[in-house]
Amino acid sequence: MAARSDTRDPSISRPLFLSYANDALGPFRNVPKRASVFSLREDGEDPAKLSPVLTDWIAHRKISDILFLCLDHQAGEIDFLELHFGQNPEPGYKEAIEQIAPQLSETFQSRRAGLVTEALSRQTVATIRKTSIEVPILSTENPAGLTRAEWRVCVLVSRGISSQGIGAELGIGPATVRTHLKHIYSKTGLDNFHMLARRLVSVEEREALYGKLHQARA
Repeated sequence: MAARSDTRDPSISRPLFLSYANDALGPFRNVPKRASVFSLREDGEDPAKLSPVLTDWIAHRKISDILFLCLDHQAGEIDFLELHFGQNPEPGYKEAIEQIAPQLSETFQSRRAGLVTEALSRQTVATIRKTSIEVPILSTENPAGLTRAEWRVCVLVSRGISSQGIGAELGIGPATVRTHLKHIYSKTGLDNFHMLARRLVSVEEREALYGKLHQARA
């Protein structure tokens, strides 16, 4: 997934770095149809099950609803257009998006491969890279803003478990593992699994996760 970062607005203290579709709708248990539209308020996860990061972000940004439009899905990958609405959106906003959803989906599928990601990357990746997390990723402050699922993935990586092993341990498929890892890379400023693993097995990370006393006994 790609997300347009809004960090250029200095008034925004909780910028958007990534899509929240996975948190809001669950790990894509049911593959949506192309051009289908989902509402966080009407179709999303039980509010009690939403990640604290997403709940806090919605409250801070005063988001009334988020619409997720399935543009395409193939080979286990799903592309969403995510629309955020402030308080009191106009009545019938979901129905209006549903009317143009087929055209948006068709246009997206006809695009040149990689065009959207390429355009977004030119505008946002450089900024995100500059914000690489310098403090321990797995400290109690959770500086990267990891979700519960992403945190569990990082803990398993810190134990030397491969991406295939992570899927088996958590009971999730390879596509979901890749999605979690992509989100983690974006949040931490790291480029790949090797860099993430090297970072998470460091003494600093293990002390942050288990404490210095645990390290002394190990």
